[in-house]
Amino acid sequence: MKIFINRKVIRGPWGGANSFLVALGRWLEKHGHIVTNKINEDFDIALLNALTLELNLETVKKIYDRGIPIIHRKTGMVVSGSPEIRAMRDGVVEGDRRQIAFSPYVKHSIFQSQYSRDFFTQEGFSGEATVIRNGVDENIFNLFHPRWFGLKHEKRNYWDGKNPLKVLAVSWSCDPAKGFELYQKIDKEIAGRIDVQVTFVGRLPEGVMFENIPTNRPLPHRKLAEFYRSNHVLLFLGREETCSNTILEGMNCGLPVIFHPSGSSPENVGENGVAYEGNFFHCLESIKKNYHDMVERLEHNPYRISLVGPQYEDVLKRVYQEHVMSSGNGQGLDLRQAI
Repeated sequence: MKIFINRKVIRGPWGGANSFLVALGRWLEKHGHIVTNKINEDFDIALLNALTLELNLETVKKIYDRGIPIIHRKTGMVVSGSPEIRAMRDGVVEGDRRQIAFSPYVKHSIFQSQYSRDFFTQEGFSGEATVIRNGVDENIFNLFHPRWFGLKHEKRNYWDGKNPLKVLAVSWSCDPAKGFELYQKIDKEIAGRIDVQVTFVGRLPEGVMFENIPTNRPLPHRKLAEFYRSNHVLLFLGREETCSNTILEGMNCGLPVIFHPSGSSPENVGENGVAYEGNFFHCLESIKKNYHDMVERLEHNPYRISLVGPQYEDVLKRVYQEHVMSSGNGQGLDLRQAI
């Protein structure tokens, strides 16, 4: 199949949606599909992501009018986009309302978490849908330090129970919803502590500084993966996340997670971390107590593109087959070859 995905190829450090769509596009191409981001080309099916400046109801209608089946990957906008997009009216987030308005033209919707599906359903969404959580490129985000000259990769070291616990906080966005006020609180609380070290990688809002947390600029994925593997715990306190790629990257690199108890984070982390309820040190004690069980489970987590890619491919093939057969264009066509 030739698949249109409304993604921009952005070089350098960027956020989770871009990371996931790049990984998915590569997986689809590796498995025989053609992926394009040029909307004026001919293509068999459209996989549309979220709501962007370029993706609106008019764009969706134009693709629909060309007789092309559409799958829409929905993203909750309660903590994304402009104040206008986040505004709540009559119990519906404006950005979500605009995505729900795509429904008459969409064959199938994909939600990134059960939380997101339930939230959209409460807002009035109905229609054919599947929950597929994101997956990261495990060639980058994994448990092994790369080595040169063909030498066998070396597995990361885990916390030994004696040295300070090394905690990593990551954020690509400066948005207040990413938990910076909580990181500032923790920064003050760890002053003078020698049993824990907290490091931050990413972007900070203007005026936000830490006294006890060293900070690093946003890093390319391979360098970021090395930061994950060099730490023991991920601290991610973003609120109302649809499906945080940062959490999935960290877990794939062997990090239990201290997370905000909202959005999809509780369902995605599960037993592999601890919800932050205001006491950072209680979280650390719980992690220490269960650390080895957590990291053992993380070695078998499902958030990898090699496992997620086939789920997307299954939906793409099924929707395309149903579209061809319902439109009467399937007579005499070998669908196995077409897809």
